[in-house]
Amino acid sequence: KKVENYIKSKYMKNVCLIPARGGSKRIPKKNIKLFHGKPLIVWSIEKAIDSGLFEKIYVSSDDKKICDISRKNGAIVPFIRPKSLSDDYANDHQVRQHFINWMESENLKADYLCYLYPTCPLITKSTLHSCFELLINSQATCSHTVSTFDYPIQRALKIDKNGFLKFNLSKYEKTRSQDLEEFVHDAGQCYFFDLNKYSENPIRIGYKIPRYQCQDIDTEED
Repeated sequence: KKVENYIKSKYMKNVCLIPARGGSKRIPKKNIKLFHGKPLIVWSIEKAIDSGLFEKIYVSSDDKKICDISRKNGAIVPFIRPKSLSDDYANDHQVRQHFINWMESENLKADYLCYLYPTCPLITKSTLHSCFELLINSQATCSHTVSTFDYPIQRALKIDKNGFLKFNLSKYEKTRSQDLEEFVHDAGQCYFFDLNKYSENPIRIGYKIPRYQCQDIDTEED
């Protein structure tokens, strides 16, 4: 409720962009593969709608079927993403910048952009609200979800050319796990950007979520 009141009081405009290309390699047609009875992207669209945070929810895709499913479930598909931004080498910044450039060409303005992955069905309304609230109450220009590693990364093992295991950092071989510094990783869910301070290298702040909610689906095992 605090977030909703803040948006209303400041007359802020928020939009959500869901990137969903059709050429996924590890899971073909991953973004529309059924997950518990729904195409995967539909979970993200519905969570964005349910959050009440966004004036409009857009999908950026090069795939007609993804576009059709997205429109059917409440998202706007304003263009077909260029093939040059839909291959294995295109990155998120390029996709976001393409969308921002499109907004400018259409004379559309927004204060905040949520870049929401189509592969995070476990994201919650509360996470979206809290991640956004973290950004607007900080000096950062981007907030996104993070989670802790389930094992100390300092004690990671590597397999040498003979197949033997070795500690990647031998100095931690005998260190107790509870004595090691905790690290977090990108949870692969949502990224809120202050568009009035947008840059390729944002000042980031992380909203920590529990590991059981952290599942960015990239493989069949996921």
